[in-house]
Amino acid sequence: MKTKFFTLFIVLSFTALLFSCGKSGKGSGGDGSPAVMVKSQHLSDKSGFTMSNGERCTIVAEATIDFPVSTRNGLPVDSLRRLFAAYVLDSGDTLTLDEAMHQVVANSMHQYDFMTEPISSDESVEASESDDLNTLKYATSTRVTPIYNKNGVVTFERVEIVKKNDKVTSVTHRYYSFDVESQTFIDLNRLFRDDAIADVCQLLKQQLLKQNNATGNEQLNDLGYFNVENITVTRNFYFDDNGVTWSYLPNELAVEAIGEPKIFIPYSDLADYLCDDSIIERL
Repeated sequence: MKTKFFTLFIVLSFTALLFSCGKSGKGSGGDGSPAVMVKSQHLSDKSGFTMSNGERCTIVAEATIDFPVSTRNGLPVDSLRRLFAAYVLDSGDTLTLDEAMHQVVANSMHQYDFMTEPISSDESVEASESDDLNTLKYATSTRVTPIYNKNGVVTFERVEIVKKNDKVTSVTHRYYSFDVESQTFIDLNRLFRDDAIADVCQLLKQQLLKQNNATGNEQLNDLGYFNVENITVTRNFYFDDNGVTWSYLPNELAVEAIGEPKIFIPYSDLADYLCDDSIIERL
């Protein structure tokens, strides 16, 4: 009886060991747990303007930003935070992370400087809110959040929404990926060989045709796409469990009415074009 029990114990232990090895994966977060931990920061600003025609205008800007605070494996996060500020928040190398987050809101406010100089008095804002018939209101909302966060890789999505009098006039999505282990930005040279970029461009074109049930460029042109023959492999991509998706900004690949075209390529279709130690091999 003791022998049977001992044998069963060995079998179960060996099975558990195999299972744990299969779940470990490569890199931090290989078991599906987050590669980085984030913290959220919300900022906002508001100003009143008077336009040249006497019409009042209210400008509102707000941002909610999830930024990295630690890594799963305990690696220092300073380099990653600097990269986050430089790439995701577009701050360059001179600002701290906190300064870069405030700069996001400040830049949203400054995009309307061409209209007129802001009125310093707070009364202008209060008046503009009370006079709906003669008021314009512009609101810019920025949201930064991780959409892929495992296998030692984190991808942040930055969404910017602009509204005029509560009607959406612009939406843009931008994506930024980082290798948490080496704390580097993931550019195209971390994915593909230089001589394979043209082949990946062809994959994007073929997939765009397939997604739109089109047989050629003329049909895509009729749908509102342009310059498809010269489609490029851009930095604006993100990962998921099945492949890579490229996202194109409004008016970059199609007319504004189409919005932001997205082209998905499965990992299996990209296998022949990978560079040495490609990030895709980890995913």
